[in-house]
Amino acid sequence: MKKVVVIGGGIAGLSLAYSLIKQGFDVTLIEKENRVGGALNTVLKNNKYIIEYGPNTFLSTSDSIANLISDLNLNNQCVTNDKVSKKRYIYKNGKLRLVPKSPSSFISSRLLTTRGKIRALCEPLIRSKTQDTESLAEFVKRRAGTEILDNLVDPFVSGVYAGDPYQLEIKSIFPKLVEIEDKYKSIFKGMKHLAGHLKNSNLVSFKWGMETLTAAIYDKIKKNIKTNASVESIKSLSNKLWTVNINQYKEVIRGNALVFATPPNETARLLMPLIPEIFPILVDIPYIHLVVVHTAFRKKDLPIRPDGFGFLVPRNERIRMLGSIWSSTLFTNRSPEDEVLLTNFIGGATDPDAINLDDQELISHIKYGLEKTMGITSEPLFWSIRRIGQAIPQYTIGHMSRLNKLEACLEKLPGIFMTGSYFSGISVSDTIGHAQSTANNIKNYL
Repeated sequence: MKKVVVIGGGIAGLSLAYSLIKQGFDVTLIEKENRVGGALNTVLKNNKYIIEYGPNTFLSTSDSIANLISDLNLNNQCVTNDKVSKKRYIYKNGKLRLVPKSPSSFISSRLLTTRGKIRALCEPLIRSKTQDTESLAEFVKRRAGTEILDNLVDPFVSGVYAGDPYQLEIKSIFPKLVEIEDKYKSIFKGMKHLAGHLKNSNLVSFKWGMETLTAAIYDKIKKNIKTNASVESIKSLSNKLWTVNINQYKEVIRGNALVFATPPNETARLLMPLIPEIFPILVDIPYIHLVVVHTAFRKKDLPIRPDGFGFLVPRNERIRMLGSIWSSTLFTNRSPEDEVLLTNFIGGATDPDAINLDDQELISHIKYGLEKTMGITSEPLFWSIRRIGQAIPQYTIGHMSRLNKLEACLEKLPGIFMTGSYFSGISVSDTIGHAQSTANNIKNYL
């Protein structure tokens, strides 16, 4: 039986290992921490708050995650709130304002000035000329103007990537927009071809949180998993075998294929002795730091009742927090019925020093942000802080070029494979999709 060794027990490594085991391969998954799941991390606090330190939801239209959930018999654990999740706000000029979802709501929106709306409506007249290294900011300003960038795209990027639109590469993070521009010569003209897909997609989680998914995979393949196991080194043998030296276990594992489902810097450390030129490519993929601050309040103490997914704050509003997910509105069992649980974010690419703030400074910034945006002046009943050092990979300028160079390096290392959120999308669904595609490549190789 062909042997595969997987290094890294996040959702990428777990879903890849699960796929290969189902196909009859002998797989060993190695995880340096005492738990698997990686970024998917759900915690029950005070026996009444279900809080997420990582991704909160996934899209219902993703086949990769839908098939995995069905295979794990988790469909009855899925929860959604499509009416609430489609209602999102942006804080602008002292008020939470609904993100427009139709042409009429765009025209009446107070998120843009009349001049900004006219500029955006001129988008079909703009010639297409996307450059290989064009940033998201350059793309949006060129096609729709500065106000669309500052008041709509900037907060969206803060909410999804916690990134800087001037640093993110448009072809890497939104390749579909580039395709639409190339094909239809206008984003507005081409967007109707995506409207049906977007309309039918809902945000989904699990009744007891996102870690339900990784826990279910772990339960299926736990006999194939070694936790608290740090990889010291890897070596290549002449007969197309790879050896993995595990420190704590004083053990050497052999495999016909070796998969790195680890962050780029860890992968670079282990592969540098074999192929030095891979090191600068991998370490040049940046990750941002993020701080997640959960707060709970009595419903009666809130001046407004949260009635949507949450809100985002443009960077030009000079509020340090990036935004807030109204977790208990989105999924009703996240807190007691008479309370509201908010998942707030601070940090990211435009505020890298936020992770170094002490707890009281973080709470102060979040309280200030919630007072300005939602009018909350009462003290929180509960708060929880988690600092995440490598939170989200950034597809910065040159990302596509880096991936091409990485692929060229891997061609020199037959039997070595990589997967993770830094390849083809940062969402849980995209990460699972890349992992399953990599599993198919491994199957074909073996």
